[in-house]
Amino acid sequence: MRVLISGAGPAGLTLAACLLRQGITPVVVEKAEAVREAGYAVGIHVNGWNVAERLGIIESLRANALDLGRSEYRNLHDTPLFRYDYKHFSAAADGKMLAIMRDALVRVLHEHLDGRLGVRFATQIDAMTEADNCLSVRFSNGEVEDFDLVVAADGYRSRVRHLWFGPHEMFLRPLGYRAAAWRLPEGPAMDSSFVGFMDVDRQAGLYRVGDGTAATLFCWRDEETGRVAAEDRQRNLQDIFGSWPSMISATLDQEIEWNNCFFDTIAQVEVPDWSRGRVVLLGDAAHCMTFLSGQGTSTAMAGAYILAEELAAKPVSEALASYEARLKPLTLALQAQSKKIGGHYVPRSRLGILVQSWLIPIMMRPPFVRLAVKKMLAKALPLDDTAS
Repeated sequence: MRVLISGAGPAGLTLAACLLRQGITPVVVEKAEAVREAGYAVGIHVNGWNVAERLGIIESLRANALDLGRSEYRNLHDTPLFRYDYKHFSAAADGKMLAIMRDALVRVLHEHLDGRLGVRFATQIDAMTEADNCLSVRFSNGEVEDFDLVVAADGYRSRVRHLWFGPHEMFLRPLGYRAAAWRLPEGPAMDSSFVGFMDVDRQAGLYRVGDGTAATLFCWRDEETGRVAAEDRQRNLQDIFGSWPSMISATLDQEIEWNNCFFDTIAQVEVPDWSRGRVVLLGDAAHCMTFLSGQGTSTAMAGAYILAEELAAKPVSEALASYEARLKPLTLALQAQSKKIGGHYVPRSRLGILVQSWLIPIMMRPPFVRLAVKKMLAKALPLDDTAS
């Protein structure tokens, strides 16, 4: 079976590793010229953790994980609102939880595949045509190859989905926010592993990465959904956050290389059917639930494992139907939960901020933290089950 994976992010590389376990060697293409260094922290827990254990990479992920401990939020007067310790949260998950920068996760997966599979960088799909029992794919370099299956693992603005399923507007469901994230070459002095500032309709924070750098995460309420040109993004952020305390405003005085940053509308992806013929969607291309859920990467990894398992056991059409049936109920539940989280993450009122300042420290301490973990984390999927 010839499988083409478009996208060398966590979903695509996890699928490649899982297919190799099943004796299937895929082709992986990636439009970037090299491994991307951009991105923010992602969570590995429950289903992502279980996949990582099966692939034998969990210790590498632990070694590259962020050392998160005390986190604190402040108001715009730089006065503390509330604090909590991430280690309490991790302990409540029996230690099977970690946060890792997206690029670090991708590097671990590349190292796991090294010597067994290479990635064709600076390459993307330009066109696909149905042929006799296969798909004929034309790449951006002009080459044409035939495949039994094409997997779109190229993010929530998936090029493959746009080519084969329809324009983005058919599937993107904006939640009314924008977000921006980038790395700072030199992080500011911080007493906590994460420091966030919160105001009505806005939130911004910094966290230590562990190599002397820091990372940012800005989120604000915005009903506009159009793309913001790269040359306008920093001014946009300065208009919103430029008068905030210096820990935040100073990050906007530095030049930002937007090619290695995230700046976009926060939108979920809802696709009625994840496959069409010999093309199937994976990860954010199929079911983006946004960073608000904290579940996207782990769910994508689980989807990759399940898809590989099904493809090894069944004909393509049956495998794609089983993959969707096994994973979709969970993604729908997590998307519904993510929509609710937005109003808490970016409070709509002063009262909302006060409620959070009182409630979160309580919920993040024993014995209540176990209840919070149970409510927030995804249910464990039966990964090794290909029963029809």
